[in-house]
Amino acid sequence: MSKFVDQFDMYMQAHEAFKGGRNAEGLKATLFLLANGIVKPNARELYELWESSVYGGRGSDELFLTMLDLGMIPDILKDAKAGKFDILSEFVERVDKLDQDTKYAILKAV
Repeated sequence: MSKFVDQFDMYMQAHEAFKGGRNAEGLKATLFLLANGIVKPNARELYELWESSVYGGRGSDELFLTMLDLGMIPDILKDAKAGKFDILSEFVERVDKLDQDTKYAILKAV
């Protein structure tokens, strides 16, 4: 199999791991793809992985903070505002738990 197909399979396995409540396994695959992959998840794909972790019973704080560190939260909110996809209320609640300065920077970017 090609490296692309292997990494796409890894991306899909990350979804399954998050949905199954195996956040460490899902996060390991996701971070590998971000660091080394041909298949590099964009903001929406990372959000969808985080959403899978919520469906798995516990939203991955590590994945959320990775999206935050990569500056992807404003992009997710912009796309949701534009109606490109819906976001979970848990995501908004998680953003609301951030410190005031971080929330202000995110809202300013949106």
